[in-house]
Amino acid sequence: MATITIDENINLEINHFITLEDFQLYLVKRFHHSELSPAHKAILDNRLADAKDNPEDSISFDELKTSIRRN
Repeated sequence: MATITIDENINLEINHFITLEDFQLYLVKRFHHSELSPAHKAILDNRLADAKDNPEDSISFDELKTSIRRN
Protein backbone atom coordinates (compact mmCIF):
# COMPACT_ATOMS: atom_id res chain seq x y z
CA MET A 1 0.00 0.00 0.00
CA ALA A 2 1.27 3.48 -0.84
CA THR A 3 1.24 6.31 1.67
CA ILE A 4 0.23 9.75 0.48
CA THR A 5 1.48 12.76 2.40
CA ILE A 6 -0.10 16.21 2.17
CA ASP A 7 1.79 19.07 3.81
CA GLU A 8 -1.26 21.32 3.96
CA ASN A 9 -3.42 20.75 7.03
CA ILE A 10 -6.90 20.10 5.62
CA ASN A 11 -8.50 18.75 8.82
CA LEU A 12 -10.33 15.71 7.47
CA GLU A 13 -13.29 14.64 9.56
CA ILE A 14 -13.13 11.14 8.05
CA ASN A 15 -9.91 9.18 7.62
CA HIS A 16 -11.09 5.88 6.14
CA PHE A 17 -12.57 5.48 2.66
CA ILE A 18 -13.57 2.30 0.81
CA THR A 19 -12.40 3.56 -2.59
CA LEU A 20 -10.39 6.42 -4.03
CA GLU A 21 -13.61 7.67 -5.61
CA ASP A 22 -15.21 7.89 -2.14
CA PHE A 23 -12.25 9.98 -1.00
CA GLN A 24 -12.51 12.24 -4.06
CA LEU A 25 -16.24 12.77 -3.51
CA TYR A 26 -15.61 13.59 0.14
CA LEU A 27 -13.02 16.21 -0.82
CA VAL A 28 -15.32 17.78 -3.41
CA LYS A 29 -18.17 18.01 -0.90
CA ARG A 30 -15.86 19.27 1.86
CA PHE A 31 -14.34 22.04 -0.20
CA HIS A 32 -17.26 22.95 -2.46
CA HIS A 33 -17.34 26.44 -0.95
CA SER A 34 -13.96 27.33 -2.43
CA GLU A 35 -13.89 30.50 -4.48
CA LEU A 36 -13.00 30.42 -8.14
CA SER A 37 -9.77 32.11 -9.12
CA PRO A 38 -10.04 35.38 -11.08
CA ALA A 39 -8.83 33.52 -14.19
CA HIS A 40 -11.60 30.90 -13.87
CA LYS A 41 -14.20 33.60 -13.27
CA ALA A 42 -13.04 35.39 -16.43
CA ILE A 43 -13.34 32.18 -18.47
CA LEU A 44 -16.89 31.58 -17.21
CA ASP A 45 -17.85 35.21 -17.82
CA ASN A 46 -16.54 34.97 -21.39
CA ARG A 47 -18.45 31.75 -22.01
CA LEU A 48 -21.67 33.22 -20.60
CA ALA A 49 -21.30 36.32 -22.77
CA ASP A 50 -20.64 34.15 -25.82
CA ALA A 51 -23.73 32.04 -25.10
CA LYS A 52 -25.83 35.19 -24.68
CA ASP A 53 -24.49 36.78 -27.87
CA ASN A 54 -24.80 33.58 -29.94
CA PRO A 55 -27.88 31.67 -28.78
CA GLU A 56 -28.08 29.87 -32.13
CA ASP A 57 -24.84 28.04 -31.25
CA SER A 58 -26.43 26.36 -28.23
CA ILE A 59 -28.99 23.68 -27.51
CA SER A 60 -31.21 23.28 -24.47
CA PHE A 61 -30.60 20.65 -21.83
CA ASP A 62 -33.70 18.78 -23.01
CA GLU A 63 -32.36 18.78 -26.58
CA LEU A 64 -29.07 17.41 -25.31
CA LYS A 65 -30.79 14.65 -23.35
CA THR A 66 -32.87 13.56 -26.31
CA SER A 67 -29.84 13.56 -28.59
CA ILE A 68 -27.91 11.10 -26.42
CA ARG A 69 -28.24 7.53 -27.57
CA ARG A 70 -27.66 4.60 -25.28
CA ASN A 71 -26.19 1.41 -26.70
